[in-house]
Amino acid sequence: MANAAAKKRKQQNDKEMIKLKLIVACTTIPYICYRIFYNKETFGGWTMYGYFFIQFLNLLAFYLINTMCQPTFDQSGELIDGGSDLTMGGLTEYYFDIIYVCAIVQFLGLFSDKSLYLVLIVPIFAGYKLWTSIIQPYFLNRPKQTDAQGDKSKRREKMEKKAEKMKFKNVR
Repeated sequence: MANAAAKKRKQQNDKEMIKLKLIVACTTIPYICYRIFYNKETFGGWTMYGYFFIQFLNLLAFYLINTMCQPTFDQSGELIDGGSDLTMGGLTEYYFDIIYVCAIVQFLGLFSDKSLYLVLIVPIFAGYKLWTSIIQPYFLNRPKQTDAQGDKSKRREKMEKKAEKMKFKNVR
C-alpha cells in the first residue's frame, strides 16, 4: 500500500502521454498526407522550414515531458516513484502549451500557409518570459533607495541638526 500513490501517478502519467501522442499523431499525419503527398507543390521553401520547426518544438516538448514522467524502479523491479506529477504548474504547463500550439498550427496549416506564422508565438513568449523573469530583474535593475532608507536619512539629518543646535544653545 505504500506505493499506491506512486502507482496512481504512473497511471495518470501514462494516460497523459497517450493523449499527447494522439494529439501529435492526429495533427501530423493529416498534415503530411495533404501537404507532402497530395499537394506537394505547396510544400517547399518557408512551408517546409515551418513544418520542421513545428516538429522540432513538438519533439523537444514531448521529450522533456517524457523525461519528467519517467518512473523509478528499484533493483528488484518494484516501483519507487511514479515520476513527476504532470498536473503541477511551472515549466510542465509551458511544454503542454507548446504541443497544443503546434497541433493547432498544423491543423490550420491544412487550410492556409499563413497559419505557420502563429508558431512565432512560442519564441516571442519565451523571449518575453526570459526578459521579465531573468534579464530585467537581475541585470537591468539598479538598486533603488527604499522609503525606509529615505526615512532613516531624514531622521538622521534631523538628529544631527538638533545635536548642533544643542551645542550652541548651552554656551554662555
